[in-house]
Amino acid sequence: MEKFIVDGMLGGVGRWLRIIGYDTLYFNTNKKIELIRTAEKEKRIILTKDKKFASNFPKLVFYIEGNNTFQQFKEVVKKFGLQIKEENLFKICSICNTYLEEIEKEKVKNLVPEYVYKTKEEFSICRKCNKIYWEGDHCKYIREKLKNL
Repeated sequence: MEKFIVDGMLGGVGRWLRIIGYDTLYFNTNKKIELIRTAEKEKRIILTKDKKFASNFPKLVFYIEGNNTFQQFKEVVKKFGLQIKEENLFKICSICNTYLEEIEKEKVKNLVPEYVYKTKEEFSICRKCNKIYWEGDHCKYIREKLKNL
């Protein structure tokens, strides 16, 4: 499975890639050498809007042409033939790229809104940033958008 790095211009694309289950680091730095070193070491593909950077390192860096986040995301999906499978959705923290773990409902009682606690049964947690996830209405919206790919 492909692994990616997105630069500071493509944070939204990184979130979408994580949503569909792809390990995607976010680097908001001008030090391009850090991106290159990490990509080489971890066998990752760098995604950027920086045309010059992409042309200097064509084997490691892919230039994204799209003008909005979802266009850019679709471009990556098409270019790399990424698979969008239900079983891979919502498995990675969209914020920090850490795999989510299931957590017992009782353990999130005071960590989520009361309505959510009363109406949802399954929860996940990111052990790195402690964000709690559950199947909300936004998941339906995301699945609809992904169907059109």
